[in-house]
Parts: sequence; C-alpha cells; structure tokens
Amino acid sequence: MPGLRAQQANFAAAEKYDVANLKSRVGSDRVLPFFFKNSDRFWFIFDDEAGKNYYYVDPAKGVKTLLVDRPFILKKLAELRNEHIDSTGLTVNPPFNATANQTTVELNYKGSKYAYDFYEHKLGALPKENFHPAPAIMGTVSPDKKWVLYARRSNLYLKKNGDNSEIALSHDAAPYYSFDINEGDSLNNKNTLCNAIWLGNTGCFYVIRKDNRRVKTLSLVYSLAFPRPRVETYKYELPGDANVTQYELFIGNAATGKMLKVDAGKWPDQELSVVKADAQAGELFFLRKKRTRDEIELCAANMQTGAVRVIINEVSKPYINDELFNVSVLDKGKDILWWSDRSGWGHYYHYSGSGRLLNQVTRGNWTAGKLLRIDTAKNTIYFYGYGKEPGRNPYYPHAYKTTLDGKKQILLTPEDASHQVYFSSTGNYFLDNYSRINQTPVTVLRNNKGKLICELERPAFKKLFDYGWRTPEPFTIKAKDGVTDLYGIMWKPFDFDPSKKYPVISQVYPGPQTETVWTDFTVFDKYDNAPLAQLGCIVVCMGHRGGSPLRGKKYATYGYGNLRDAPLEDDKYGLEQLAQRFSYIDITRVGIFGHSGGAMMATAAICTYPGFYKVAVASSGNHDDNIYNRNWGEGYQGIKEFDDTTKVGIVKTSFKFKTDVNQTLAKNLKGHLLLVTGETDQNVHPGNTYRMVDALIRANKDFDMLVLPGQSHHYDEVYQTFFEHKKWQYFAKYLLENSVSADNR
Repeated sequence: MPGLRAQQANFAAAEKYDVANLKSRVGSDRVLPFFFKNSDRFWFIFDDEAGKNYYYVDPAKGVKTLLVDRPFILKKLAELRNEHIDSTGLTVNPPFNATANQTTVELNYKGSKYAYDFYEHKLGALPKENFHPAPAIMGTVSPDKKWVLYARRSNLYLKKNGDNSEIALSHDAAPYYSFDINEGDSLNNKNTLCNAIWLGNTGCFYVIRKDNRRVKTLSLVYSLAFPRPRVETYKYELPGDANVTQYELFIGNAATGKMLKVDAGKWPDQELSVVKADAQAGELFFLRKKRTRDEIELCAANMQTGAVRVIINEVSKPYINDELFNVSVLDKGKDILWWSDRSGWGHYYHYSGSGRLLNQVTRGNWTAGKLLRIDTAKNTIYFYGYGKEPGRNPYYPHAYKTTLDGKKQILLTPEDASHQVYFSSTGNYFLDNYSRINQTPVTVLRNNKGKLICELERPAFKKLFDYGWRTPEPFTIKAKDGVTDLYGIMWKPFDFDPSKKYPVISQVYPGPQTETVWTDFTVFDKYDNAPLAQLGCIVVCMGHRGGSPLRGKKYATYGYGNLRDAPLEDDKYGLEQLAQRFSYIDITRVGIFGHSGGAMMATAAICTYPGFYKVAVASSGNHDDNIYNRNWGEGYQGIKEFDDTTKVGIVKTSFKFKTDVNQTLAKNLKGHLLLVTGETDQNVHPGNTYRMVDALIRANKDFDMLVLPGQSHHYDEVYQTFFEHKKWQYFAKYLLENSVSADNR
C-alpha cells in the first residue's frame, strides 16, 4: 500500500554490509603503476577473481603479461632444488633489482633468494649476501655524499663526510626557534636530523626556520596512559592570535662553510615557502604570503648575496585559493607557469623570468587544476580540468595537454567519467583509471596524444554484487538560489521498496576546500553511508555553494565570512526537492550527521531549522572556530588587518578575527543531538565539543554525548566500530522509532 512507513531498523543488514564484511569480497578497483626509471615500462599488482598477481606492461608493444609466472617458476625451482615445492612458501619481493635492463624480480623460498628474469623467462639462484651495513650517519647527506648537515641542541652544523671536524652554521637557535626537525627538543645533546634541503650536487642548500617561541599552547589529558594519566601540551595557533609563527629563510654553501639569511620580510606575520632553487642560475625562488591570505608574491633570492627581487605579485580577494594555487619555475627561471582565478575561473598564465605576462595558457568558464606533467623540451603541460566538457559533471577530472602559448589544447581522456591518470617516466604514455560512482572502473593505457593503446583491467566485482551490494545513485538538484546546480549521491536500502516511506539522512561537510560527494566508483565511502542506509533509511550527501574550489571563484567563496551558516539553506532546500521528486522520501523524518567541519554543520543545521531536522550526530566538530586551526579560520572566515600609530610614531599592525559559533544557537535545539569527541584530538580540540555542551546545559536543553578515550580526530578499531553502532542506534531510535539496540537485536 503506497505511503506505508518502511520496516523498523534492520541492524542485521547494516552489519552485513559494513566494511569488515565487504573486504573479502572486494579486490583491486584501480591500477597503481610502478614505472621503471627512464622507461615507459611499468609493473603493477592486481587482486581479482584470479587472485593476487603481478603484471608487467610494455607500452611500446601494447602488451600486458604476468610478471611472475608461478607455474613456470615452481617448475624451474623444483629442478634447481631437486625437491617438491610448496607453492605457499614462495614470496615475491618488489621492488625489482636495479639491473641495467630492469627485468629482474627477486623471489624468496625457504630462506634462499632467486632472480627471475620476467623478460627472458629465466630463473637462477642469488648468492647469499655478505652484508656489512654502512655506519649510520645521523643527518642529511648531500646527493654527492660529500657533506652532512645536522642539528644539535637546535643549532645547525655542517661537516665533511668522514671528517670529524664540524662547522657551526648557527649560534642563536633555541627550542621552537630551531633547525631540528623536532623543534621542541631541548635536551638531546646528540646529532639529530635537520630541516635543511640540499640543492642537487651543487653543495648548496636552503633552510626555512620557524620561530614558534611565542606561539601559545593547548593541552590534552591522556587518561589511558599507564600508570598515570598524563597531560600533553603542544603549540597551536588560533585565529586572531597576536603571536604566530615567524619565518626565516637561509641559503648555505658547503664549500665556503657559510650560511646567509635572506632579507625576505615584507608583511607582518607573513608565510614563506620555497618553490625551486637553481644553483646554476644562481637564484632561489620562494613565495611569501600575507597573513590576510589575499596577496602573494613570487620572489627570487640571489644565492651569493641574498638580494631579493619580486617577480610576480598577485592580489586575489577574498583569498588566494590554496587548494589549487600552483607555480612552476621552468628553464632555469626563464619561464614561469602561474595559476590564478583572477578571471573568476582558475587558469594558468605564462610569465617571463622577469615577471612579464606573456600569455594566458588556459581560458574559459571552467577550472584548470593540478599539473600532471611539464615537458619543457616541447613547451607542453599536462593537467586536470574540471567543467570544460558540456553536459558533464563538473567535478569529473579530465586530463588535457596544451602548449605554453595556449594554442593547442587537447582532451586526452574522452570518456564521460572521473579520471585518475599516471604518466610514465618518459611522458610518452599514461595509465588512466576511470569510473563513476555508479559505474565500475576501467583501466586503460594511452599515449601522450590520448590514443588508446590497450585496456589493462576491468574488475567485475562479482562477489560484491552477488552478495547484494549495490552502487549509490547520483542526482542533481538546485541550490536555494534556484539557479546553481548541486550534485549529490543517494544510498538506498538494498531491499528498497518504492511503495514505502523512508526517513532521509543527510551526510554533510561544509568545505570549502572539498565536498564529500564522490565522483569515482567507491565501495568503502569515508562515512559508511551504505551500511547506515541498510537500517531502512535513504542516505544522501550533496554539494552546496561555497563547498568546493573546482567550480569557479564565485561558487568557491560563497561562504567567505559566513562559514557556519552559508551551507545550511542549500542542504535543507535540497532535501525538500528530493522529497518532492521521490515519493518514498518522508520529509517529516529528517536526520543529519557529519564529522569535523561536518559535525559543526550538522549541529548548526538542527539548531537553525529545529522543526525540520529531527536528529543529528556530530563527531569531532569545530563548533567554535575561535579555538580551531588559524589557517582554516583566517583563510576561509577572514581576518581584518589594522595599522595603529603609537605616540612615538611607530606603526603597529594588529589582526582581529570574528566568527559565529554554534553555542549561540544552542537555545534553539528541539530535536535529538548526539555530540561525540575523541579525548586526545589535537586537530579539533575537545574544547570545541565541551563549549557546545556547556551552552546546551545553560539553555536547559536535553542532548546526548559520547567521549572516546584515547582517540584523536579519527577513531580507530574498536572505538570506530563502537561509534558506528552508536550512530546506527541513535538514528534507529529517533527516526525509525526503534528502541532495540544494535547489540540486542
């Protein structure tokens, strides 16, 4: 009878399709190639109906063969050893021996080693090694093995390899103002690893030293520590902090035994990062970024004098897109490839070494993404593009190539799907894994013009589908503005009956650096949405304005300055549209859940629309961005810069941060809210959850809470299982009106 409510919570079905019960029914879903050095050839491992096998591919011949021919090897091994061979005792040891032709793989059997030439199909015994390990060198050894850089009690030292004499390159270091990779180490009087980087075989190096001495701390209690609970304190920058990390850049020369400090300063509290150093060109290229994150400069420092010149200055309001921004210095600094969304869409621009704009490389109402390869000999770049192909999901990555002048652009991956590509060492060929959320993967080999060479794998997932598992369904809806397309995924119970009514649960994440709407074939989604749907629910996740940098600047920055509230109306409106479109969705029973930023969003949603969302589960949420990561808050919420002049005429710069927090919404709660936190979360401090708890108590609101002892931002093993079961029980009780727990079903 149409309109009947679906059955009560089916915990057995949720358990059946949980991760632990699917692993044995899922093999490899894509190919990860291991390319030989300076070669087009590669090998890979693939686990499918035929078992786990090693394969070898020669793109020039367009053939794939078994790398390890087990029947042949077992036969030859029996002849060599003159005994019956136990096939289970034969093991393969990639990576391959570094032979000149890279055709030999090492095998082990009962403590003996064998070399199998997979190209010539020959097997021979390897002599036992007379292994004498070289004495360990604590430090960073130069590529030519002549020099060693290391830290001791925070300072940086240099010595010639094999020589006991050393040169102290610094004398002013201290804990948290250190050249040691462990910046807080103040007790170790031994040589330790440093954070310096060698520049090829030039004998030159660079190092960025961070001054965190005045950065304040947060603390956590580790209650499971034995025998006594302990407190751990760590440096942590909060938005608006007066004292944040300060950066210093140094260039050193081992031959002269000297290190000079680059005068890289320009803006208060700026950040520094090295792009590339070319000792032959005599310059070190680095970026400096303003604390307000809306201005960035590419600079070059003279490696002899430390003198700095500015090459490119970019101002981008409201912020520089860190997720996609990229700069590549080519041909010893003569050419520069620069990513910018100045046109409203992210594209690459070609500059001269002096900073003169030569031409725009990519253009149009679509986004040029990550660089895949740069061929400087042919002035050609390979990259991912999003939204260029009409009528396709704009989140599908497609691979393209174009010349630096932007005149010859070619689509390399024509299928309407999500593509993941890997180029060979030479760049002549690439491997392409493509799929959709509801379309199983295909792996093919193409040349660098996009021509299909051969198909490598097409996993069938027969065991998985025979078990009853089904793919989620993609959908498209409109944002609250009625114009913007939003993309989503829907999971249904695998015993779905369209004549029944199901509650709907929205799995959310606010971005803005990513949306948790998968585009490629995914069995084990990060939030276990498929098992949750088996309780008897419709589970959906969808994008929203401000959620992703892949769809242009307007979409990406929609939530700037309004991180808490910006995504909420699109989620509610999206659920309402789905209920109008599909009669099996019961819009009177709506749940929502999320982790981290998703937990912040889920809590804000149930308190903003208390009559709409009935149940929310919020785990490890940054409910109060005043005590969350500075880069996140200042970058995406925004920070204001103020210059004040003192009585003696000195200009002082200060920064102020303002954000809306979930605590102010606590008074609106009407439904059921479960707050969860890991006790030792150094990413999103538990104080975020505790502040929300305090606000709810003060508002006299009923809620539920779970603290997972010893757990950090993500939960492990038994704690993850316990949390998932708790989430099932919570939604079952309040959306499916089922008081039976998962452990008493």
